[in-house]
Amino acid sequence: MDFLNALKQIIFRLGYGGVFVTTALEYGCFPVSSEILLPFIGYVTSQNQQSLLFTILFATAGGVLGSVGCYSIGRIGGRCLERLAGRFRTIRLGIRRAQAVFRKYGGASVFFARLFPIARTYISFPAGMAKMPFLPFCVYTALGAFLWNTALISGGYFLGSHWESAKSILGQHKMLFWVLLVLLLPVLIFKKRRD
Repeated sequence: MDFLNALKQIIFRLGYGGVFVTTALEYGCFPVSSEILLPFIGYVTSQNQQSLLFTILFATAGGVLGSVGCYSIGRIGGRCLERLAGRFRTIRLGIRRAQAVFRKYGGASVFFARLFPIARTYISFPAGMAKMPFLPFCVYTALGAFLWNTALISGGYFLGSHWESAKSILGQHKMLFWVLLVLLLPVLIFKKRRD
């Protein structure tokens, strides 16, 4: 968990800039799970008394930048990327799944893939390889990332002091976490607004 402590320091010191940088790295295929990173950003934001809305907006902007980096790699060096990915099983499988989704659903898949683990990161590569127009790519990415970031960052934000307990449970029961988040998020938001 030293990595999370380092992220915590970045966010504490840089504020919204730290949120932007860390999410840009995550969306740019840096090996960290958004299911851990984004709730953690929400938790740190609540501890730092930063605005939840601004945190989500900066995270979304960072997500778009990181995704544009992957899109550019796919657009400029698609064949090289496929050869390189052949050496790394996880990357190869992620790109193949994303390519299948992109072939089936076209540009809209960029939006929908942002809402699913693994495909959400790798969809940028096949979009670039297919030379999807840049502006629609950015719009679909921003919309999908905004929804994903809102759910996960808000969850971490409203968990607040219960973060440490939630972190260990999340590692063991990811599906249970998603069900609870969907059911509890409206209640937590309502309670926070009343306080």
